[in-house]
Amino acid sequence: MSRHPVLVFVALAFGFGWSLELLGRALGGNAGEALRVAAGLAPSLAGLGAAWLCGGRAELRALVSQALRWRVEPYWYGIALLGPVLLWWIAFAYIAAVRPYSPVDTAGFATFFPLIASQLALGGGFGEELGWRGFLQSMLERRRSVVSASLAVGVIWALWSAPDLLLPNEGAGGVTRFLLFPGLCIAYSLIFGRVLQATHGSVLIVALLHASINAAEPTWRAAVPSLSDSSAVSLAHAAYTLFLALVAVFARAGARAGDGKRSLDDSA
Repeated sequence: MSRHPVLVFVALAFGFGWSLELLGRALGGNAGEALRVAAGLAPSLAGLGAAWLCGGRAELRALVSQALRWRVEPYWYGIALLGPVLLWWIAFAYIAAVRPYSPVDTAGFATFFPLIASQLALGGGFGEELGWRGFLQSMLERRRSVVSASLAVGVIWALWSAPDLLLPNEGAGGVTRFLLFPGLCIAYSLIFGRVLQATHGSVLIVALLHASINAAEPTWRAAVPSLSDSSAVSLAHAAYTLFLALVAVFARAGARAGDGKRSLDDSA
């Protein structure tokens, strides 16, 4: 198995995630919802499982150490926690300039940090990033550049999300989300790959950033209900995100590719 860590990870992530997602939809109710929450943890569980199967305890310890790597420049915490919600508000301000909207309900902001905490624990934070960036990105960077590895992770991430996009899902965001989500997976993957590189492999920062992204959208929609169903805001936000992804592609990160990472050979 150690010769094919990427295939082992993909098999675990898709097998575990898709089976629990489909079973949860079939069961419905509280039990079904619990299974679907568990399905969202599949990437990180797959990363931990693949690390142990392919590299043993040493690889598993190395992966966990990335999740605990908190000693980075302090501004990365500000970027991770506040950057996503600021990007949504820039998109909102652009649309609000030409479209009437109701006054901002500041009470909507009260949910932002609690949402980050829940997303960090059970959502796209540590629920996914130990797998996508901690394991898969690191393994792909053994033979690829940061950008090439990030593109590959983004495509795999989008494919893994297929059941949630293709099957009926209340509040999923309709056609706009269906069309935008695969591209956003790739764009975010490029951004996350550069952040991982610049923070010397800190999965903690990437997990915080992912959790904040997931929390930012419902926060602004709660604060500005009159624009909560506006596809124009979503499109503006997607455009800004794609621009940042292009910046990530051409940026010269301070860290070298692979800095702070490890391979199976290193942990043996």
